[in-house]
Amino acid sequence: MNALRGSQAGGSSTTVSFADVAHQTIFFDPAESSSRLVLELLDTPWMQRLRRIRQTGYTSLVFMFAEHSRFGHSVGVAYLANELMRSLSKHSEEQVAEYREAVAAAAILHDVGHVAPGSHLAERVWSRSGSGEHERLSVRVIREDQTIREILERTKAGLTETVCQILEGSDDLPSWVKAIISGGGWNADRGNWTIVDSAMAAVSYGRYNVFALVDAFRLSSAGELVLQESRLDALTHFFVARDSMYRQVYQHRVLQGVDALCERIVLRLRDLLDTDGIGAYEKFEVFADQTMRAALRAHDYGAELSLTDAFRMSESWWGYHIEQWTGAKDPVLADLSSRLLNRRLLKTIRLDIPTGESDQPLVGLAETIARELGFDPRYYVFPVKKKDKHRGKEESAPPILLDNGEITAVQRVEPLIAKLLERPDSPRAWLAVPKEVKEKIGRSR
Repeated sequence: MNALRGSQAGGSSTTVSFADVAHQTIFFDPAESSSRLVLELLDTPWMQRLRRIRQTGYTSLVFMFAEHSRFGHSVGVAYLANELMRSLSKHSEEQVAEYREAVAAAAILHDVGHVAPGSHLAERVWSRSGSGEHERLSVRVIREDQTIREILERTKAGLTETVCQILEGSDDLPSWVKAIISGGGWNADRGNWTIVDSAMAAVSYGRYNVFALVDAFRLSSAGELVLQESRLDALTHFFVARDSMYRQVYQHRVLQGVDALCERIVLRLRDLLDTDGIGAYEKFEVFADQTMRAALRAHDYGAELSLTDAFRMSESWWGYHIEQWTGAKDPVLADLSSRLLNRRLLKTIRLDIPTGESDQPLVGLAETIARELGFDPRYYVFPVKKKDKHRGKEESAPPILLDNGEITAVQRVEPLIAKLLERPDSPRAWLAVPKEVKEKIGRSR
């Protein structure tokens, strides 16, 4: 994504344009305060750092061109948010004007707290308490980084806190303001990554008519973001596209094995430290810089890590440690790291009863075989459970503004969306094991 400067068609203002895989060209007009703010924030070190954070983890190990970064995604989210605010202002100018800059800033900064490896994968690798770490860290960066705060407060007094409230989902704000970035169903974040990730993976699952949706949103008298009934088809297409991306790309069974491998590497490191303390670094010749040591010690890294350490947690930082660990004296750490580096990945077996519990017969059999082959089941037999929805969150679709003026739930008028919003009784589950274990079990798929 490269920035180009040029004259806006039919006017004298200079726009900044970006070549974009989702929309071909996206632009920001510095004559608009919201666009000017986005461009200022783009030049901050924290935003430029997102060029060094993968958007979709290790997806490139299956879809080889999917090596894009959080930076391009964030620019796309800001663009869609600005376009939606521009469209809404045609019908609700007074309501929109108050929050234009805040929504634009929240859009460009919403992922600033992601770290390596692989953005959402990092939450599974580093956090011992669950997900949500990158949101917490993003808010910390916005509140604590002097450069970002100065830009926000120079634009409008109190803007820093408003942006944080949007990302935290504060009830003090109108529901439509929060919905643009993180609302149920379609929002500017999901609306961008569905298309971008699809294009970079060289598949067509995630494409849909995005601008038909952007132009069809309105603000209700109650302050809700609602969608006109005439574009219900575009919303349905989006839901199908997003569901397809999860099933065909993000939850690809090979990638589940890759994620499991990354988690096992960090688990092994923490086990070594729990047993031998800081002496483990020398005893097992485990390279770990100050930032790595802090990450391994952290329980809730989003709250505990210093911003200096979080800033350093880039893909190159993680990759260098992986290379070093292939030479560690500890054979488990060395083997797991070598598997990730050289793509000798764990294989997956579909679990028929998706509980992932250790007493399940197939899991128990795999553990027995692993021990016989010299693999410690703690690191080489790993159930993986995946929710069909993003991180298992409850969600709702935007209300629908019917042609007769009534506002109703989308489930009442579109059965397909209602079905896609249903939460399965249990997640799909796989068992990640070495190839040798899978073969001895007698599974080819």
